[in-house]
Amino acid sequence: MTVSIPPQGLIVDLITPLRNDRTLDGRGLGRLLDYLLPRVDGLLVASPNAGEGTYLDSARRLELFEMALVVVRGRLPLLVWITQGTEEGTTETLLRLSKALERRRSYGGPVFWVDTPLYYHSNRGLPALYRDMCRMVDEPLILYNDPGLIKGLAKPMKRRDIRTAILKELVQLKQIVGLIFLGTLDRAHNYQRACRERKGFSIYDGDESHFLDHPSRSGVVSAGANAAPEAWKKITGSSLPTAAAPKSDPEYLQRVWDMGKYVQDLKDVYGPMPAPVIKEILAARGLIETATCAYPIEDTSAAKQKAAAWMARYDPEFTPTAPS
Repeated sequence: MTVSIPPQGLIVDLITPLRNDRTLDGRGLGRLLDYLLPRVDGLLVASPNAGEGTYLDSARRLELFEMALVVVRGRLPLLVWITQGTEEGTTETLLRLSKALERRRSYGGPVFWVDTPLYYHSNRGLPALYRDMCRMVDEPLILYNDPGLIKGLAKPMKRRDIRTAILKELVQLKQIVGLIFLGTLDRAHNYQRACRERKGFSIYDGDESHFLDHPSRSGVVSAGANAAPEAWKKITGSSLPTAAAPKSDPEYLQRVWDMGKYVQDLKDVYGPMPAPVIKEILAARGLIETATCAYPIEDTSAAKQKAAAWMARYDPEFTPTAPS
């Protein structure tokens, strides 16, 4: 089995377009992906953040995944969040998605399964769990560490982060190729040390603000890239160690600083409610049909107006339109 190399750079935390009746908006997904594909380096589908993955059961994720496969056609790496509330539910989702991919034998692009193990399992026994998972499927896996997500559970785990010693064991499994990280700076440093002997292992910032202050070497998972992919692409490109940008050019540095301020100001607006606010922006641009979310939301009109004002100021191409 050949394990795919995980993408580097800008991974968009893709929103899940829904119609008013909360069914998937396939046309909107197609328009959004066509807009994003030339501007990003990878796609994270059904995430627990912008993708509303905690509200998507196995069948809904399968439908979303199959729609994405049709549009993406292997042009970019596709990351898919598989986690459910139980080990059994997560395994079922993993197998259903993997079988769907197997049916599309002509699909040539890399696919990575993303899992938040502490959502349904304690640290104890994680290496054994993933050895079993790796035997179930051929595709590589990426871990997702988010203490805030675990804290919000009805019965949160004793520990909200993967233990560093456990992570050191997990990275010995060659099929586990990366980690999306949210958490403290100290823990980030501990995780980097735990993974440093594993060549090619990727650690992505799942917190956009953290990336802006302390960019990781692998890239960022960004919800804001749904709305402002060009700005995030410039920021990410300038931050990676392989960037060939003229970092001594004052004009270039000023442009990067301006883009960084723009995306941070935008994040300050949508941060408390990423999916609803970003959907409002995308619906106003005509990329998706509605701003409907999978869960009841508060009024986001004020946040939408604030975000639109920032975008109109920094993005000359930003023009709200009606859906076609």
